[in-house]
Amino acid sequence: MKVNVIGCGLSGVTAAILLKEKGHDVEIFECRDHIAGNCFDKKNDDGVTVHEYGSHIFHTNNERVWEFLNRYTKFNDYQHRVRANTKEGQISIPFSKKTAEQLGRDLEPLEIQELLFREYSERHWGIPWEDLPKSISGRVPNKRDDHDDRYFTDKFQGIPENGYTEMFKAMLEGFTVHLGVSKDEYKKHKCDLTVYTGKPDEYYDFEHGKLPYRSLIFEHKRVKQNKQEYSWDLGSVINECNTKPFNRSMDSSVYLNETAEYTTLTRDHPCEHDDTNEAIYPKPFGEGPDTFNKYKKLQKADKSTIFLGRLATYKYLDMWMAVAQVQQYLKKV
Repeated sequence: MKVNVIGCGLSGVTAAILLKEKGHDVEIFECRDHIAGNCFDKKNDDGVTVHEYGSHIFHTNNERVWEFLNRYTKFNDYQHRVRANTKEGQISIPFSKKTAEQLGRDLEPLEIQELLFREYSERHWGIPWEDLPKSISGRVPNKRDDHDDRYFTDKFQGIPENGYTEMFKAMLEGFTVHLGVSKDEYKKHKCDLTVYTGKPDEYYDFEHGKLPYRSLIFEHKRVKQNKQEYSWDLGSVINECNTKPFNRSMDSSVYLNETAEYTTLTRDHPCEHDDTNEAIYPKPFGEGPDTFNKYKKLQKADKSTIFLGRLATYKYLDMWMAVAQVQQYLKKV
């Protein structure tokens, strides 16, 4: 069977591999001029591997997903640590005994919400905290009763030892990949099945209007490396839990423990998705769910296309979830 995969991110490439293993003839089409989707990273002039679309930390408890990706890369032992700039000063998050010691006192769950999550979440989603659905506001991490300051406690975590782009290059060995093509290029290539990882509204020519997504504008700045501020022990990310216009500051040199005189500091500024930026976060509130349900009916009736990934299924998916979703769905193809 001839299969066209639309999108060269984690969902699309995972689907391409699994379908090829089943004996299908697979081609991949990508509108951007690079592979790896939002996982894309590249060396800057200072030799630092920069996460071009913000911090990407791989973590999972799913052994099947972990084993699959380890076919294409080794992961280093990076353990993600995050600090937050707050009105109480800079503290470690999630809230733990270590955080309480930094503050000099313990906090109740509501105090933690107000200190660490209200302003950050309101800026990220563009609406008041009280209007956020429980699927978002309920993500406030549980208060920890130990001194573990790692952001994730999953069994498996780390960064591909040569970066994400190199992992994707290994995954794509033997595939025909069309980069920098128009959004309709794949339609010129006949196939028996399409795997689509883009936006459903675009696929159906906005039949039910545009789906709302949130986006991020990334500001990359060359700065002197400061391992007293960003390091494996301290963390690579500082969240802004205040009224600043950006969510986070990230030092890309930390992920692969790279040493250089200068590094790249990245800030991400939340905004609405439009034609000038990338759709990143589906909006599970307002008109989003109702509009998507209309497109979902079209998807279910479409027997020649499989919709996979964060954008196409209108779900917030971590990287491991994206791989697991594809693995589960393609069992029956």
